[in-house]
This record gives sequence, structure tokens and C-alpha cells, in this order.
Amino acid sequence: MSEPNSPRRSNLLIITALCGAIAVFIGLSGWLLPIASAKIFGAQVILDKSLSAALLLNIALILLIWRGSHVLSLQSKAVIEAQRKVDTVAVKDYATGLLNRPGISDKIEQKLRAGDNISLITLDLDNFKKVNDLYGHLAGDELLAAVAERLILSTPDNSECARLGGDEFAILLCEESANRKNALAIAKKIQKALWKTASVGGGITRISASIGIYVQIESGSNIADVFRRSDIAMYHAKKAGGERISCFEDTMEVEVQHRYKMETEIREGIPKGQFVPFYQPQYAIRGSNLVGFEVLARWRHPSGELIEPTDFISLAENTGLISALSFSVMRQAFVDAKDWDHSLILAVNISPVQLTDPTLDKRIMKLLTETGFPAQRLELEITESSLLEDTPQVLSTITSLKALGVRISLDDFGTGYSSMTQLKSFPFDRIKIDRSFVFSMLENEESAAIVNSITSLAASLDVPITAEGIESVEMREYLDKIGCTDGQGWLYGRPTSKDELIKLLPQIALPASESEVEYREEGAKSVPTQNSLEKFSRKAV
Repeated sequence: MSEPNSPRRSNLLIITALCGAIAVFIGLSGWLLPIASAKIFGAQVILDKSLSAALLLNIALILLIWRGSHVLSLQSKAVIEAQRKVDTVAVKDYATGLLNRPGISDKIEQKLRAGDNISLITLDLDNFKKVNDLYGHLAGDELLAAVAERLILSTPDNSECARLGGDEFAILLCEESANRKNALAIAKKIQKALWKTASVGGGITRISASIGIYVQIESGSNIADVFRRSDIAMYHAKKAGGERISCFEDTMEVEVQHRYKMETEIREGIPKGQFVPFYQPQYAIRGSNLVGFEVLARWRHPSGELIEPTDFISLAENTGLISALSFSVMRQAFVDAKDWDHSLILAVNISPVQLTDPTLDKRIMKLLTETGFPAQRLELEITESSLLEDTPQVLSTITSLKALGVRISLDDFGTGYSSMTQLKSFPFDRIKIDRSFVFSMLENEESAAIVNSITSLAASLDVPITAEGIESVEMREYLDKIGCTDGQGWLYGRPTSKDELIKLLPQIALPASESEVEYREEGAKSVPTQNSLEKFSRKAV
């Protein structure tokens, strides 16, 4: 706290010392100068040598004090300039030259205190990570600088642009620009400017962003509320698929509060065993013998509601809870199924987030050992989007899991970006056709063509194929005709709990050597009887 006053105190001491020296000089001069003048004109007077020496020393002292004050003045200027640069760095972003978060926060607080009409736009670049991954971080910085330049050109002169961190930016709009109509027009102008391609890292990339606006901010709002509500609008735009503009509404805050509440409940529910496995049967299409089950998570909420995974999986992924949730459900499923017919496979979905974990293979091996479930009966289903995350790590993880004896299935094939190269690079044991194509293949020629193509591709690679979403005998017959090997869907049964499953299909809980089963054709795997199959399908529906 004392440092800012140090130059001022030093200046005061110098002035005091200089005034004292000048006062002494005046006193000595008043005494010695008349005598010295008389002596010059021939008068017989005697100069006091001590006083003369004191006068000369006083003159020297005045000169020294003056020089010191000059040096101190230069140093003070240097200190002020250095402080100015420090202050500039404190509020400026190094990569773009825009304000940083503290810088724009100060501007917003000033406007709020003055009661000015303001709005805040926040935007987050879509797929910025891919630019860093493809071209490197220097190229990423080039892209950030290009975005900053486009923001400045697209916004009014009285606005303030800032980079908040990472690939997130903010624009403070003032006065007439801050009303809803003008703020939306400016956001659209920004969006249009960003859509133009940019040259970074020797390549060409297209820029897009999710944009949120908190318009006409009320006086009395605090800085935290301003950023939070603008961010809520931005994430609403991103959740809708990106490349969108969204204005904050009060209902969005209610959704966020619900989301935070659900996150807390998920975090508390995992160790309490509230997330349980449900099992959907998978059958060979020709012969209708049971080949295994897909494990699907359900949330037995304390309220008594059974919550579907579509309501909590994405939240678990975004909050880092997916791994704990997934392993909790897998542990229960392995314990449930370890004594079932040994020919039955358990298919478990693995999140793209989990697949980038370098310890995933070790954690799964530990879980298999602890539960006694054979690795050969486990089939992990990964989505096409997983292949786009961290390919070397994903390939390493898949290779390690296969070395343990675990099977790997490519789930929802046809909805992503897989190519023949990827199918050859990744050693898949099965391909699953997404239910959206199967559901519409009898009425939609394009869907039928996609299903036929995937089936032919799987046959050429000698990889079994499973069709999801089979709901009618007609669908099953069509898939059998084109050579699809396995299937699942409401025709065979909906997901159900272990207890209900045991009631409907008691044979699955017996070792394979003891199962009393019928064979639909020579060489078929163990299957439940046709009566029990029909019973399961009816009750599960």
C-alpha cells in the first residue's frame, strides 16, 4: 500500500532539502557578499574562510539536490510508464489485443454504476479444438486474432470487444446498440462475418460460433449475473446444435437451476446404486436364437420415477460423471449376468469421453476380475464420433481391450463420418445399423439403400451386423433377405430389469451345459423356447 506514495514522499523531502539549502545560501550570501564586494573594490576587509567554505559547500549541495531531483523525476516517469504498461497488460489479451475478462468486467461495472443502457453478447467458437488438433496451437492463435479483427469490424465504435479466455469472446453494447432489435442485428452481422473462411496454419478453415445475448440489462444487476445470463443464452444456442443466436429468457434460468439440481442428484445417486442396468435382448435374425443383451442404464429416482438415459447421459458426460455412472452400471450387469448361459454376450455402450481415458482398459480388466465376468462375453459399443476425438489414443485403447478378449462393436453406423479407412484401421468385431434407417427402410428408398450398403460392406469385411429398431415381422424378413445377421427391437422385447428378465426367460440363468433349450436348426446356439420368446416380447411391450 505504501509503494504508490513513495515518489511523492521523495519529492517532498527533496523540496524541503532544497528550500533549506536555498535559505542557508541566502543567509550566507547576505553576510559574505557585501564583504566580498568591498574587498573587490580595495577595501581592507578580511573574509571569514569558514563562512566562505560553507557558502561553496552550500552551492554544491544545491546543485546536487537539483541533479538528484532531476534523476528522481526521470525515474518517476519511468515508473509511471512501467505501471501504465502493467495496467495495460492486466486488462488486455495477449493473443488478440482485445480486452480480457478483468478489462471488460471493469467496463461493465462502470456502466452499471452509471445506470447506462447496456447489453452483453458472448460467443463461443464451434469446433475450435479441431483447429488446434489439425494445425497446432500457433494456428489456433492465428484464428483467434482473425476472429478479434472481424468482431471489431462488425461492432459499433462505442462497443467494447473482449476475449474472455480459450475460444470465448464478449461484446459490450451501449446506448442505442443495446436494445433487443439492434443487439440481434449486430449478432447476425458478427455471425455473417465469422462464416467467411480463414487461412490458418497453411490450411483453410470455416469459423462459426454459438452466440448468446443478455439484452437491456437492468440497473442494479451485478457483474456475476450479467455474465451468467449471457452464458446461459450462449449455451442454449450451443445445445441447439451450434451456429445459432439465442437471447436470454427467464425460462432458461429455470432450466439451468433444474440442470444443477439434477447434477447434484446424479452425483449423490451413483454411489447409492440408483443407476441400474436394464437388458434388451438381441437375437439372430435367421433362427431367432437369443445371442445376448444390450445393457442400458436406467435411473431409479428417489421420487419413484424410472428415468430414461436420454434425460441424464449427456449431463453426466458434460459434468465428468459419466465414467463413474457407467462403471457402476457395468459392475451390476456383470454380477447379474456372470452365471447366465455362457454363450450370451453383454453389449455395453462406452461414451466418447470414456474412450479417451488412457486407463480405460485397465479399469475394465479390474472390474472383470473383481466380478468374475468373462472378458470374452463382453462387447463394448462405441459410436462413430468416438473415432474423431483422439484417434491414436482410441486405437491404443481398442487394441488393449481386444487383447483382453473383449469384443468391440461400432454403434449407430451410418449416422457419422466413418470411412473404409477407419473400418480397416479399427479392428471391429461387429457393426450396428442405426435404428433410424431400419425404422424407415420399408417406406424410404434412401434408407433402404443405406441399410443394403452397410450390410454388403459388413459382409465384404466378414464382420457380423446387428440391426437396431426392429419392430415388425416385415422388417425382420427384409433384413434376413439382405443378409443381416442379428437384430434387436420391440419385436423381440423392450429393455427390462434383471428380475423381470429372469421371470420371462428362466433358462438364461443356467449354465450352458444344463440349459433345457430347443434348437431351431442344427448348429444353432442355445436359445429359449419359442413360447418363452413370445411371452417375453408381449410382457416387455
